[in-house]
Amino acid sequence: MRCGKIIVRDGWVICPVCQKGKLLKVRADTTARNLPRKCKRCGQETLVNIEAPEPASKVTSA
Repeated sequence: MRCGKIIVRDGWVICPVCQKGKLLKVRADTTARNLPRKCKRCGQETLVNIEAPEPASKVTSA
């Protein structure tokens, strides 16, 4: 298994090895930890870690 930095393009996680295969579709609130995914193009298995961004605070200071 390989572990690398993931790239998200048009809502899809792109394979860090071949840069062409789509591993899975993600939304803005998606979270995953140590999710194994196999690329259909190159056959490499990659562990995917996804953290949802923290929501922006709507509290204002005046």
